[in-house]
Amino acid sequence: MDQQTELARVKARIRALSARTVERGCSEAEALAAAAKVGELLEVYGLSMSEVALREEACQQRRVTIAGPQRLALRWLYPPLLRFCECRGWTEGRADFVLFGLEPDVQMAEYLLRVADSALAFEETRYRASPDWQRSRATPQTRLRSFRYGFADRLGQRLEALTAEREAAAERRRAAAAPAMASASTALVLAKEKKVEEGFRTLGVRLKTVYSTATVRDRGAYGRGQAAGGRVGLERPLGAGPAAGRLPRR
Repeated sequence: MDQQTELARVKARIRALSARTVERGCSEAEALAAAAKVGELLEVYGLSMSEVALREEACQQRRVTIAGPQRLALRWLYPPLLRFCECRGWTEGRADFVLFGLEPDVQMAEYLLRVADSALAFEETRYRASPDWQRSRATPQTRLRSFRYGFADRLGQRLEALTAEREAAAERRRAAAAPAMASASTALVLAKEKKVEEGFRTLGVRLKTVYSTATVRDRGAYGRGQAAGGRVGLERPLGAGPAAGRLPRR
């Protein structure tokens, strides 16, 4: 099988697995297993791509609408999610997250957004039923807002750590490779960044950075949110089957 055919098959499997979300009828265990497999396939895709394949790869733009109250927390972890998936992105209006990049990267970014949204809604339900919720004297809105900030903060930290781990692993592979192979790997990374940047410029989109601060008024709720963000299944072990974990793990 030639490289182009193999890459086409990998991308087709990524699209199929990314469609397996909890909202579309999968159980949490099935959704996590699908996320693990998508991660494996993205690794194969990245290692298999050549400069020729990259030239033929098209960038795509995708809009993900999340209308629930969890969207505010997702805005906080959106930048580290984009870095993890190597995408460009921005928000529009109150509920739209816009992704731009190579197709497999955009697929993964959308999937993780939906995983985070589902996980946060699930964890909020658990928190509302907990003794900590009953003991707090803060208003329900204050408790939930602090919980969501904690969730987003912890999940964002984990995504940043995963990005750093991936970059370190790639650097180790380059260091262990022959000079010509290492040089080709570095050139491919730079070519991919250039392709996404040039594609983004053709959109004519002018982004504006908006700075905001989060005020945590209930430290207990914030801590519970951080613990919840630590339970979201992001690990992508090779060879992991459907029994490898749940989203979120209990």
